Amino acid sequence: MPVTVMVAGGAPLGGELRVPGDKSISHRALCIGALGEGTSVVRGLSDGDDVRRTRDALAALGAEVHDDGDVVTVSGGRGVLHAPGAPLDCGNSGTGMRLLAGLVAGLDGETVLVGDASLSSRPMDRVAAPLSAMGATVTGRGPRCFPPLTVKGGGLQGVEWTPEVASAQVKSAVLLAGLSASGVTVVHEPVRTRTHTEELLESAGADIEVVDDGVGRTVRVRASPLEPLDLIVPGDPSQAAFWVVAGCIVPESAIRVRAIYAGATRTGFLGVLVRMGASVDVVTRLRDGGSCADVAARSAPLSGTVVHASEIPSLDEVPALALAAASAEGTTRFVGMGELRVKESDRLEGTARLVEAMGAAARVEGDDLVIEGVRPGGLRHFRFDSGGDHRMAMAAAVAALAAGPGESRIDGFSGVATSYPAFLQHLRHLGGGARVQLVAIDGPAGSGKSTVSTEIAARLGVARLDTGAMYRAVAWAALERGVDPSDAPAVAELARDAAIDPGPPDVSIDGVVVTGAIRDAPVNAAVSTVAANPAVRATLVERQRAWAAAHGGGVVEGRDIGTVVFPDADVKVFLTATPEERVRRRHDEAADGIARRDELDTTRAASPLARADDAKLVDTTGRTVDDVVDEVLSWLR
Repeated sequence: MPVTVMVAGGAPLGGELRVPGDKSISHRALCIGALGEGTSVVRGLSDGDDVRRTRDALAALGAEVHDDGDVVTVSGGRGVLHAPGAPLDCGNSGTGMRLLAGLVAGLDGETVLVGDASLSSRPMDRVAAPLSAMGATVTGRGPRCFPPLTVKGGGLQGVEWTPEVASAQVKSAVLLAGLSASGVTVVHEPVRTRTHTEELLESAGADIEVVDDGVGRTVRVRASPLEPLDLIVPGDPSQAAFWVVAGCIVPESAIRVRAIYAGATRTGFLGVLVRMGASVDVVTRLRDGGSCADVAARSAPLSGTVVHASEIPSLDEVPALALAAASAEGTTRFVGMGELRVKESDRLEGTARLVEAMGAAARVEGDDLVIEGVRPGGLRHFRFDSGGDHRMAMAAAVAALAAGPGESRIDGFSGVATSYPAFLQHLRHLGGGARVQLVAIDGPAGSGKSTVSTEIAARLGVARLDTGAMYRAVAWAALERGVDPSDAPAVAELARDAAIDPGPPDVSIDGVVVTGAIRDAPVNAAVSTVAANPAVRATLVERQRAWAAAHGGGVVEGRDIGTVVFPDADVKVFLTATPEERVRRRHDEAADGIARRDELDTTRAASPLARADDAKLVDTTGRTVDDVVDEVLSWLR
């Protein structure tokens, strides 16, 4: 997933799609499946990194987890699970850490739960308190119990718990621990939160009782064996919210999202949109005993409203709804949104910052967010840093789609991989424009192009194209087939007809992997002649541009990237080094061979090796890779 994305507006969106499997259900299905006696079968799991972390953690606890693509099986049971031999890495997933804390509280022994920098800054005291009250020992950093979180489990007693702030994650952790506790475990919710844990436990045959009480709910669970699950995970409403709002606010758009979870605690955002005047149609249907919904949204004028936290208990949809508020006539007030401050980032502040960046007015008043909408066409493009928060990054992308002609820059976009790896693919599928930065790197042999371009691509989270490998593949094929590299028509025909995959990881031509062979001495001697062939260059330049279009940009290295292939690249770099340094680096090629290639490359009539007028010149002699890469990346900021 790229770190920085450029998203263009000005075009209507249309079409239909299915969002990833619900992330909340996916976490819980895996945990309950691991506790079940037998093999659970789960289809349609979320494919984000968050859920993968939970799956890997359960395997480390002793469950057998098999992934056959769309079908994941989990075999476990209380007698199978055990404390792990190493810390469980939850990545960026607060849901995963809190649910796993409840699960391992019921296991004898000690478990350490760790996460990335963002998760390590999120307090875990709200889950530590009830688990400690049940008899587990839960410790973290400081009074707010920041991760790493250490849980010493076993010997639990049932507890009656009323959380200070309604939280589906805390409720779920307590219920999972209650499955291993003596007596009855009771959770009193002051406000109903998402019911996935209760629903899945009931499906697994747990001894559970759920009673609604006004706007709240009481859940009781007793230790009981769990049966395996057979489940199809419906689409994630929180991910669908971005596309539904896009359909509402991007002019002349019509979007349909199919088969999302239809429970009342997850679809409150739809009621908010309807109250604002949105054109939203919902068709609910049963699927394998559960309800799901198809949601269609069309652009229409919106009006401001008041949104209470109880309507959208998890608050995950607030960043998307804030975009609707920014596009609406009048004022929208989001009431009681304090919990947004302790998400993956301070989403209360971040949402206000995004709304202001897109041209509307926003202010935070205590725990309320107040947004003054702008007239249709009044939104503008912007630069926004999500801080790695996946929901803020996706919200910014939708804001850019609604901002009319032009392009917005979104930094910190790579966090989207935690929940929605296909987001950019789906954005383009609906007609939106998105690209990544294009970096053109030229230079002679031995200047450091491959090493530097590889590291830049890794840092940016984008694809890399080694155009030299394409010319080398053609040269190899010519030699392999007995074609004289100087026979220009024959080599040109070979290049036109060949199927070339430049990798990574492997380079192939017509299905033959030639990654190592194209670096051998015969190819070194022939490649400059092949690359000087105007017809070959025309063919391969066209494919190089098609590659960049398919990838939405990337890092491209070669001899004529900044001058011919991509003269409008975001950054153009020309690497060089002293002849002695280049010979030292190209230990597989003699000095006279490099000199000959330099002469052929710089004097050929077709796209000679040359520095573009606006390319940055970087002499890599005596410099570390990190030093050079840091300098290049500074020009992209």
